[in-house]
Amino acid sequence: MKAFARGAATATLAVALALAAAASARAAAIAVGPSPVVSVQMRYGYLRIVTWNRPVVEVETGGRIRWQHFDAASVRGHIPRTITLWAQHVNDARGGSYDLPAEQFVLPEIPPGNHDALVIRGGGPTVIHLPASTQMLAVRIAGRGIVRIEGYRGAAFAALVHQGGIALEGVRSSGVAQVGRGPILAENSTFGRLRLRNALGNIYLRTVTARQIDVGSVGGSILAENMRFRTGLARFQSQRGNVVLGVSGAAQVDAQARAARAIAMSFRGAHQLSRSGRGARAVIGGGGPVVTAFSPRGRVVLFDGSISSHPRLSQHAPAIARAFRRARARLSALPKRAPRGGAVRVFRRPPPPRRNAMPRRMPPRRHRPPRNFG
Repeated sequence: MKAFARGAATATLAVALALAAAASARAAAIAVGPSPVVSVQMRYGYLRIVTWNRPVVEVETGGRIRWQHFDAASVRGHIPRTITLWAQHVNDARGGSYDLPAEQFVLPEIPPGNHDALVIRGGGPTVIHLPASTQMLAVRIAGRGIVRIEGYRGAAFAALVHQGGIALEGVRSSGVAQVGRGPILAENSTFGRLRLRNALGNIYLRTVTARQIDVGSVGGSILAENMRFRTGLARFQSQRGNVVLGVSGAAQVDAQARAARAIAMSFRGAHQLSRSGRGARAVIGGGGPVVTAFSPRGRVVLFDGSISSHPRLSQHAPAIARAFRRARARLSALPKRAPRGGAVRVFRRPPPPRRNAMPRRMPPRRHRPPRNFG
């Protein structure tokens, strides 16, 4: 996202940011091209991003928002191919320490053609409506905040939150989501490539299909149910928490935990089970994509479908199930109406200097006598 901001902001952005803001309003409808890329950089606040069928970007806020539009010629050659995920160090209330190292993520390629760009900056509760044709979405909250992305269908997305949470609902795309401290939730979505990670906090997935998925937490647990996998990498790993994984469809799940007794399994359909040492393997529905579930310090729970259909497993994962319900209720309770009382400002470009314009005539300077005169 930093690369995007630097590339799109050549001399044009430098001049634009040097000007005073104008056109203040609570809401703004911004005209964009047929395949825009959008970067949202917030300091704090709740951010809800919704896809709609109108050709404009609408911004409504209860805080302070500024935006700048760049035409396709300014953006060409500056759309990033990779982004660097933040390195974060998090401490918990018990004195535990959790380190999330920096990581490079290769963004999916967006369709060829002309793409104009919209850069949105600010803070406070904000709702943004994006055209369905948006091809790239990059979101960053540098402080505390929550991001909720609904119905996004573009080629690529990236969402980074320092502390708070991220929710993905009805998304069909490829991308990455990271929270330093806080939960990540993905529901009713289909992904090509998906990377989810956090330092401290649980990660929840429900009714998700993915061609390639990599989910990791340092200090939290992972609960994924009704998961469908296509050919490609599928990995769920928690360094200190539990991994609770429910698979729908055919797959081969390889599990590793601190001991063989730390792996619990329950399957209703056709399956084959085997155990060896600290690992176990489940071949479901005759086999399919290889899925890895790994927890060196916690438990691994494997099942088919949803965890609610396996009452016997409730004793192995009650805490994460309760935490999932709390986090889901919290995100669902967030206000969905437009926030009020804020201001949306646009940066205006200065008019070019007129040719052969006469320089402004300066008034003659008056020379005053020294104070001790006379």
